[in-house]
Amino acid sequence: MSAKKELKEIQKAAEEQGWRVKNLRSGHKMLMAPDGVGKVTAPGTPGARSSIDHLLAELRRYGFEWKGR
Repeated sequence: MSAKKELKEIQKAAEEQGWRVKNLRSGHKMLMAPDGVGKVTAPGTPGARSSIDHLLAELRRYGFEWKGR
């Protein structure tokens, strides 16, 4: 699966889990945890696989569950 497609699926899964997604002027996305405490910035377009790995690690710190990998 391409990194861009996986990024979209992660954002969709986050919204389904109660996260709010806000588009930023920079092209990035701000994902806000359901508890209102966690904020994670996602890239607008992933440059490398490591950016997806880093995003998932940050999201998991705030309770996000991902079954993809």
